[in-house]
Amino acid sequence: MGTSMLIAAIAFPAEHTEPPNFDRGRQLLERIEDPTLFNFDDSQIELELLLTGLDSEADLVGEDGVVLIEYARRAGLAIIGNLEKALESRETTCLTAAYYRIYISGGLTNGGCPTNAAQAIWNAYKLPESVLLAMGFAPDHELPLSRANGSGDHTPLTDTDVVDAIALGIGTSPDWSGADTLEWIADVIGKVRSHPGGCDPREYQGEFTEKHAVDPLDDSFLAMYVSEATAEVDGDPHPRPATAMSR
Repeated sequence: MGTSMLIAAIAFPAEHTEPPNFDRGRQLLERIEDPTLFNFDDSQIELELLLTGLDSEADLVGEDGVVLIEYARRAGLAIIGNLEKALESRETTCLTAAYYRIYISGGLTNGGCPTNAAQAIWNAYKLPESVLLAMGFAPDHELPLSRANGSGDHTPLTDTDVVDAIALGIGTSPDWSGADTLEWIADVIGKVRSHPGGCDPREYQGEFTEKHAVDPLDDSFLAMYVSEATAEVDGDPHPRPATAMSR
């Protein structure tokens, strides 16, 4: 059997000054009533591994195939306890990237788990997402950090937060009022970008190019959203595709 490298990771917003709040997760866990919120792959086997002192005759799973909530909660408490120890152990290292503090453990393995800490981190994702959020963790560190992905209410806004806010504003409005809608969209965007409409359109395009070191007209996606009003009078050196702003 070949040797492979296995890595386990869990992310916490780097802006948070307090450590993960494991007690808050435990408190919320006690209020969970729906066992289907847990993400066990094989409930019977996994609970037997997580829980000690079980009666060998105990029925951990109901007739419907769903783990009984009493045992799901007990397993959840064990998972939180193991995770808390894992993040403090020498088997775990930490790095900061893309606004995340990422806890990592792993190593070379011939098939088993490379470290106890790695197993504890993998098990954390078996908890209900609301419990992970309550402790402060990002449920999915592969997604951009945002209010919807664990950043919290008191952290700086991200681009993803702004896209979420615009989507919510439009999606929950029965009618769009044209100019008023554009104005509040511009105001929301202005929280993470230069406020649209705050300067001449061509100056705005120039500022974007300077800040991001990319001319939007050289990008097939961005070019669709640059207004034709920014084209040079004597001829634009870029071919002008049909833009979303001109439709």
